[in-house]
Amino acid sequence: MVKNPEVLKLFKGAIDEKNKNFGQWETIKKFELMPKEWTIEGGELTPTTKIKRKVVLEKYKTVIDHIYA
Repeated sequence: MVKNPEVLKLFKGAIDEKNKNFGQWETIKKFELMPKEWTIEGGELTPTTKIKRKVVLEKYKTVIDHIYA
């Protein structure tokens, strides 16, 4: 579903709409949808639902590298 062109178009439209309220340097320029939700059980979130940045950076290195390539 996260690779479906219609789903991507829907998210792109929502992001573009929100980007209108920000300066060019603050806007989202590229994004990737993840195939599963980040959870405490999956290791991406703390018990207080904060993102474990180090875990996410290691686990999704290829996706992050693709965005910044």
